[in-house]
Amino acid sequence: MSELFTQFKNSYVYGKNYLIVAPTGSGKTHIAKYLLNEEKGIVVYTSPLKALSREVYKATKRKAKYVDSDVYEDDLRYLSAEALLTTYEKFDSAIRHDYSWLKNISLIIIDEIHNVESDRGLGIENIVLWAKENSVPIIGLSATVGNVEEYKQWLNAELIKVEKRKVPLHECIAFPYIIKCYDNNKIIPIEKRRLKNTKLDLLLGVLSYILSLGKNALVFVRSRNSAETLAETLRKFSIPALPYHSGLPYDVRDKVIESFMKGEVKVLVSTTALGQGVNLPVYATVFYDVSLPDSDDKGEFKGWRDLSVAEFKQIAGRAGRPGFDQEGMAIVITETIKEMDKVVKTYFSSFLAKSEGVSFKLENLTLGVISWFNKREEEVEELIGKGSFTFKGKEVKPAIEYLVKQNLVEKKETLRLTPLGKAVALSYIDVSALNGFPVNVQDFNPLDVVYSSPAVLQSLRGCEEGKELIERWVNGGDIASLCLKLSAKDIDDVISNARWIAFALYRVLRALNHPKAKEALEFYERVKYGLPKEGIEMVKAGLSRDEAKKLLQLNIKSVDEACIMKDILNIDVIECRKFHEELRRFVNENYGKEIDQNDPRVEILKRFGIITETGWKKYGK
Repeated sequence: MSELFTQFKNSYVYGKNYLIVAPTGSGKTHIAKYLLNEEKGIVVYTSPLKALSREVYKATKRKAKYVDSDVYEDDLRYLSAEALLTTYEKFDSAIRHDYSWLKNISLIIIDEIHNVESDRGLGIENIVLWAKENSVPIIGLSATVGNVEEYKQWLNAELIKVEKRKVPLHECIAFPYIIKCYDNNKIIPIEKRRLKNTKLDLLLGVLSYILSLGKNALVFVRSRNSAETLAETLRKFSIPALPYHSGLPYDVRDKVIESFMKGEVKVLVSTTALGQGVNLPVYATVFYDVSLPDSDDKGEFKGWRDLSVAEFKQIAGRAGRPGFDQEGMAIVITETIKEMDKVVKTYFSSFLAKSEGVSFKLENLTLGVISWFNKREEEVEELIGKGSFTFKGKEVKPAIEYLVKQNLVEKKETLRLTPLGKAVALSYIDVSALNGFPVNVQDFNPLDVVYSSPAVLQSLRGCEEGKELIERWVNGGDIASLCLKLSAKDIDDVISNARWIAFALYRVLRALNHPKAKEALEFYERVKYGLPKEGIEMVKAGLSRDEAKKLLQLNIKSVDEACIMKDILNIDVIECRKFHEELRRFVNENYGKEIDQNDPRVEILKRFGIITETGWKKYGK
């Protein structure tokens, strides 16, 4: 039992809020698992990563529900589980939907709570404000909180803090040709291969040293392409390495982790996909890069930015896990003295994370709060002005006035969302996204609106064939030849974001009684199923997308038509109804022949489009 867990158990009293600040690997996740299994009522665990929530879910013994569905989906209306594990945004969405089971929540655990200072802060803010107003206790977990007192006051929490890791982490620099550790002044000579690429030569020397100890390593790189390329290069030097990044399908990532856990692979070359929370038995984290790609609102690459202190500490903290090692190492590869000095001064001399500012607006938080807090204007102002971390002490009235002006909030005795405001809040889109929605335009193409949205453009990562990709997808076409630089997972993200924006567009237009609402709904369903209108009905009847595509290629437009023509066209479909049998026999006997137009079966076949004004319908092959 860790020092942190012992300290927590001795201090814990149900009903109080706790802020638990401790280095990575000290047992914070163990506390979350303990509470999920022991507390009565519904316990909610939220984190920034689906992978982290899924990992904790697997260790939950009570009846638990892990949710990784799209944030806008209304799929949590009925919850019978005793524990809910999901992301910040998905639980915030549940709060906005005001589900009845929320009143049964007994505890909320917010992992990596320092993310309130990042672009993930909106969800955390609304969760905390909801918990405060409903007297639901909060457990906040973090290894990289900046101003501990500020967080403690925000949560009105008792602080449990462990300064020292249970497993020591040595912060080191690799420099030609030694490893120098700054916490214990240890210097370790490393092998020199005399490669022209000094940086690679240093990495090979570092990994050779680590592998000689019988240990393993996580090598951090700045991009997916770097992960793939470097892992391949390491294998050429007989180092068992595999890449890991968010562009890989989930099943591939799971297999990579499994191979690493079994010791079949000794080195993972990863982006920040393994930076937060996921527990792995890693002896050393090696920073081949200390930068990340930076992009604009359209997803266009605009350069590289340095890792923040918080990001560095999160990645470094993966090393040295209790139960696996007696120590851990965080090693940064540097080639010059100038580079070495910068790393030491930026990352080694400062333990606390620095605030990076937030990317969400007060208007977004205010809209989210009003979705569940229908009180007088001054009460809303007080709740946010006093209870928010990001906007504490800020004037909330201008945000409310803006929402009223945009027809998102109405003022009566209390503040309430308008139908348009509800559509925006439940769709989980930025209030400024309305500027890109053609709410005052009568004629437009939903494809243009969805493609040009910031969410879709960013996920396209600069691919100029994005519009064609979405258009082909909704028509059931082949998209394999488009956006070739995007991985299969990237394409999934593009389609997922297109589905999100398409549904938000429909919700907004429906709230405004816009004549294009029905067309927007149809387009959303086409994005959802990846098929034209006729194919959607087939999928809803139980066919897969591929099965529906095959039928469409045969010029079949409905399941009824497929059931009637199955013998003629030699196709296998879902179970057909009894009335299809007689029509199928009639078609088998008469297809291609002249028929009696007065036969009642002919009229039915005309309704299904099998017989046209010019005779029997022709089918593809």
